[in-house]
Amino acid sequence: MAIYVPQILGYEPFYIQKDGASTATNILTTYGVIVKDSGYPMNRKAKQPYANHWNDRDGDDEWNTRLYYEAFTCNLECAIFTRNANGDDAARAELETAVRAFENFIKQGEFSFFSAWHKFGFRHVRVEEFHAPSANDFRVCEDMARVIFTLTVKVNDPMTDMTYDSTDNAIVTL
Repeated sequence: MAIYVPQILGYEPFYIQKDGASTATNILTTYGVIVKDSGYPMNRKAKQPYANHWNDRDGDDEWNTRLYYEAFTCNLECAIFTRNANGDDAARAELETAVRAFENFIKQGEFSFFSAWHKFGFRHVRVEEFHAPSANDFRVCEDMARVIFTLTVKVNDPMTDMTYDSTDNAIVTL
């Protein structure tokens, strides 16, 4: 598979570390996957506090000793490129193989991720939906071919901030 890793000015890597793995995977250099947009919700929704709603009193009695957040989903828009040296059909087949290899990597179990561009990461993440590319998602332009696909991930731990430790090549708690 001849996946092409384009040189994109200012692009920062996106790391995924499977639960139980000791190192993080840079998905650009390993799978050729460029994360174009993370779809990260900047405003997270707080969970409702425990409350009693008394019919004979104004307002509520709320017990909120700690602010908890709801789990959320975000869509990762991704792209993979290849050189179109052997024709459109061969390039499309290479891209389909690359997408499946990446899907097989992330579809089993929970993982942590870290976006070096956004400087945020989360743990207890799982794939909620993998949107396989359609025929319109493949493009050929001169000697280059690319496919765009999205996947929806669910973040089940929205509170723990994660960071990338380049010394150990691992995603760790901040």
